[in-house]
Amino acid sequence: MSQAVTRTSPPAGPPANFFRRHWRGDYSLGRSYWLHTVLLSSLLPAFSISALARLTNDMPARYGVAGVLGIAAFSYIAWTWGVCGCWRSAGKHVARGGRRWAEVAVKFLIVCGAISVVSSTLRASHSLREQFDIARGKQLGPPVVYQVRVDGKSILLQGGMNDGAAEGLERMLQGTPTVTTVVLYSAGGWVREGKLVGDVIRRHGLNTYVEQECSSSCTLAFMAGRDRAMDPRAHIGFHTLYTVSGDDRINKGFDRKLTFDTYGKLGLPRDFIEHIADTAPSQSWYPELGQLLQAGVLTRLAPGGETAQLATIATSRDILEEEFKKGALFDIMARFHPQDFARMVDLAWARVQAHASDADILAVGREQVGILSRRLLPIASDESLAEFQQLLLDQAVALRGISAAACTELIYPRSRVDAAAGREAPQAVLPQEFANREMAMTQHLLRDADPANAGRFTLAERTRVIRKALAPLTQDQLRLLSSAERRQADPEATCDASIAYLRAVNQLPPDERRTALRVLYSRH
Repeated sequence: MSQAVTRTSPPAGPPANFFRRHWRGDYSLGRSYWLHTVLLSSLLPAFSISALARLTNDMPARYGVAGVLGIAAFSYIAWTWGVCGCWRSAGKHVARGGRRWAEVAVKFLIVCGAISVVSSTLRASHSLREQFDIARGKQLGPPVVYQVRVDGKSILLQGGMNDGAAEGLERMLQGTPTVTTVVLYSAGGWVREGKLVGDVIRRHGLNTYVEQECSSSCTLAFMAGRDRAMDPRAHIGFHTLYTVSGDDRINKGFDRKLTFDTYGKLGLPRDFIEHIADTAPSQSWYPELGQLLQAGVLTRLAPGGETAQLATIATSRDILEEEFKKGALFDIMARFHPQDFARMVDLAWARVQAHASDADILAVGREQVGILSRRLLPIASDESLAEFQQLLLDQAVALRGISAAACTELIYPRSRVDAAAGREAPQAVLPQEFANREMAMTQHLLRDADPANAGRFTLAERTRVIRKALAPLTQDQLRLLSSAERRQADPEATCDASIAYLRAVNQLPPDERRTALRVLYSRH
């Protein structure tokens, strides 16, 4: 009886003996498997990793990841200790009076577990290497750079939301108290750093602006702006916030809760956050302008070019010229009309030296292109004239449903000298499609304008074709179009009469339509 007790209940000893006794397989198979192997060496380390990730959520990522890697290393050692001791215990199980099937079952489970551990380790090898790099200080995004624009009103934060980004921004702001806007250009990074950058922006009461892209954790910084706007061509992207370490299956619920809690505190509506949470970290959701305004991400629509980015980059006239040439339209202007391009750059350079905004500088370019285009219409190709005519008609029809005054201003600009400036206001309220069409049309015009295209018509020919184009109009419409005072007094009727005239020209036979367009636009 005493010998049996000695075999089933090993003599008590110092706590350290616990590890040696399990390693030798001295504990019962049930205790070795369920308590020492399953609970202590498998489940406990796994949950410890997730718990550590939560505890270090507000610490620099490298510390949290280093802790997770430490627990992971311990878990491998603990698992090896657990399964080796359990295997030996299984080998002694029959001698202790246990059943053979229990020994076989436990050893089979250990073999399956070993295969699973090796397989999961191989699958996670890339993730492990990434986590080792993060623990050594690697950041998710490119290095952060700061640039105070020459007007002193805005500062660019470009790069990843890396550790230290907020501290760097704070230092820059301390040295430039005139800054009112932070321009964000980042694809994201650490959630913690995005929040910290937002704290700096909020503490200084600054505005936020996006010229190109602000995605992922960058949106946390953007939402801290008092006034929030973006260039119409820029993008603001969202996806669910996520944990870079631990078990993805365990983290999934935590990541979703983190997303709802974080964006909920920023005041975004639940359905908007739902869409964010449903977007995988490997993707990005780029809401439309209307959605961003409705959700409160943006506080207003912006025309673009609000900061002095171009004036900051263009430290010389030559650099400004090269920046203009990056645009297809201005590049064509430089190649086909170099003198006009040089004059435009000179005027824009004066704005740059005055530290003007991008919008003011580019307005000079658009104004000069408009003047040049009007001058080139009489020598444009037949194709360009037809394209210009159709665009003008389509714009007028679209504006009639928006503003009759804008429609009239489009057809009869107040300033004939500065046609581009006169046309800019009505075009600003048109959909982007029309801006794209006008850009393409202007490029064609600048390329194919040639003095050889100029028409030579007698007065009789001019009179005949114009009368034929005006024939469908009523007497009231003719009197209206011939009087500037009447046009200003009744813009709605003027818009309708102008559209009728443009359509009448389009309905002429092809040869007469070409002549009519040449006569009509040679008078500009």
